[in-house]
Amino acid sequence: MTPDEKEARAAVDELRRRVKREEALDRFLARALLVSLGRMELEEPGSAGELAREVRETTAPVREAWEAALEAEMAMAGTEHVRSVDPRYLDQPIYDFEYTVAARERLEARFVAAGLLEYEVDEALLDRVAEADRILQPYLDAR
Repeated sequence: MTPDEKEARAAVDELRRRVKREEALDRFLARALLVSLGRMELEEPGSAGELAREVRETTAPVREAWEAALEAEMAMAGTEHVRSVDPRYLDQPIYDFEYTVAARERLEARFVAAGLLEYEVDEALLDRVAEADRILQPYLDAR
């Protein structure tokens, strides 16, 4: 079992527990699920499908609360990327490109998992992320 699969399974168990006890669902739990499921799927296409189905089934009775948690996490992660890709920062000699690339990879995992969970990411957020990627690419190419 990969570390991402372990993390995803633990997050699904926590999700089940919270739903059963009618406890709050938050972006931190959404993050754990989105990143781990997305990484699994990116690493091995089709590997996260069963866990994603379990999440969809578990969250069906609390869909509104779950989607609010997903929305909060996606908005936070997307906004972090967009704000970090500012030419005022990118031109600094100490800018941490490695961190930015790793964070963007985690954001991509979230996007992949959102699709598996049948959660539609806000189009405006996707557009802002695409614009940030467009700004970042020449800096990455130059490295």
